[in-house]
Amino acid sequence: MTLSDLASIGSFVSAIAVVISLVYLASQVRQARSHQQAAIRTERASRLAMMNTAAEEPSIAEAIMKGLRGSDDLTATQYAQFTHFCRASFYNAEDTYFQHSEGLITAQAFASFVASVKGWAARAPGIRACWTQFRGLFVNEFAEWMDRTLAEVEPAPPIDTFAQWRTLVTEEQGKAVQVRKGDIA
Repeated sequence: MTLSDLASIGSFVSAIAVVISLVYLASQVRQARSHQQAAIRTERASRLAMMNTAAEEPSIAEAIMKGLRGSDDLTATQYAQFTHFCRASFYNAEDTYFQHSEGLITAQAFASFVASVKGWAARAPGIRACWTQFRGLFVNEFAEWMDRTLAEVEPAPPIDTFAQWRTLVTEEQGKAVQVRKGDIA
């Protein structure tokens, strides 16, 4: 075997090593992307949990409920509480929007977010009014997206989720009674 043959074998082995390295690197990049998306989902969930936990405080919960409806008896303190809640929601929405536009969250996660905005936030007169007040604080690209999203939904009184829940509980209790009667028969 000549030195030239050994050099050829070395080049061949080197090329195979490069291909293996590239395949390994590609798998690591995919795995890193998955971990990054999981971390982003966790951070988004933590942010929302923190906002919801803060809203458990009775005075804030009352301010949010009054603010959503645009109640006439909203005090200046309740207005401040409600608008801070709205601004936090808008900043969360802006972050989610840009994470999606940068490919950091999946289309499914973004679709879920959009459904939430349209199903809850975009309907409430108080949130729509807050958006009008604070729109100028946000980057134009997001503000225009938010404007379009709000325009797709007609304002309506917020859904009385407590009354809705009570109705659903009553229905479930009725099902439980029917099952018990079926077990007895």
